Amino acid sequence: MSNDAHTGQPEGLGAAWQRLIGSAASLLQSRIELASIELAEERQRFLSLLVLGAVAVLFGLLAVGSLTALLVILFWDRSHWLVLTALCVLYFCVAAYGLYRIRQTIEQAPVPFAATRAELAKDAAVWRARS
Repeated sequence: MSNDAHTGQPEGLGAAWQRLIGSAASLLQSRIELASIELAEERQRFLSLLVLGAVAVLFGLLAVGSLTALLVILFWDRSHWLVLTALCVLYFCVAAYGLYRIRQTIEQAPVPFAATRAELAKDAAVWRARS
């Protein structure tokens, strides 16, 4: 009888270890899938912002150049130096505001992979509670 009990115990432990390893592998796979989905979303968001930013910069520069040429031509006889100085100050102020907004946006951006981190923290808490 002790032999049956002794041989039954390792099989039970082996099956428990297999279930534990299977659960851990399944958990790890789901977390990796979540992280890859979040990575794809972040990459897509970054690429769309990059394209939109490039288009905005290109057409903004075209508009600023055209406006500058128009104003200098219009005021050439009166005070073209004053117009150029005023436009330089205006462009500097707009550029400073744009940099300020970019910095604000970066500081207020959500933490990348927040869902993955939260799930991993929950998993760690469960594992600590069990041990």
